Amino acid sequence: AVVSTQSTGHYYLTNNLRMLRTLIVLTCALCIVRAVDEEEVLQRRPNVPDSHVDDLKDLLMASIQNTISLTEVITQQTKEISDLMLGLSAAKLDLQDLKQKLSKNQDEDVRMAEDIARAKQEIAVLTSRNNSVVVLNGEEENGKPECTRVCSGTTGRTTTNWVDYSGSTGIYKEVDISGCGFIKIPTITTSVEGSGSHWEVTGPSAVYHASPTGFRIYVGANRANIRKAFASTRLWNIEWVAVGFVC
Repeated sequence: AVVSTQSTGHYYLTNNLRMLRTLIVLTCALCIVRAVDEEEVLQRRPNVPDSHVDDLKDLLMASIQNTISLTEVITQQTKEISDLMLGLSAAKLDLQDLKQKLSKNQDEDVRMAEDIARAKQEIAVLTSRNNSVVVLNGEEENGKPECTRVCSGTTGRTTTNWVDYSGSTGIYKEVDISGCGFIKIPTITTSVEGSGSHWEVTGPSAVYHASPTGFRIYVGANRANIRKAFASTRLWNIEWVAVGFVC
């Protein structure tokens, strides 16, 4: 299409230039013929001074020179116009090509955005199908159903640092669950695990100061020597399960 348009424009400009040159040549020829005729007439008149003949010849030569100069100017301007038109034609075609490319890129962006939206919907559907954890209610308003999480852990048999409760008996432990990533207070279930005597303890399932990042457990028993040393020698630790929302 580019070659065809440029060729057509160049063809018309070239033809117009040729026609203009032909017209100028014919004009020059007519001027010469007329001048020759007038010279013959003057020669037939013996009473015409030679100065008049010379003036006529000078006028004829000046006309021819002006015509030639005009032809050159017109030729140069015609060529410049031709180059300008060809350049504008090429620029127009380049602009059209650029618009087509931009339109194509926009279409691809729209399709990509639609594909991403569909993928997100499919992921949401798959997440909701695979999420078998349902939280009916909790300490706070529920989060998104697809954001439920089950998180569990233990304070460890040899890493539980019990703290003696003020008084004659009893111990407690702060449990860190910040690694679960809860944003609301989860539902927490606890128990005490160990190597002995923990069957008689009280309070292992009583959760205090629950928050998205931790809780506290107090442990006692029907004996006076429930202190941190007693619990440590028997490897007492807190095992827990928390269910909550992460978004």
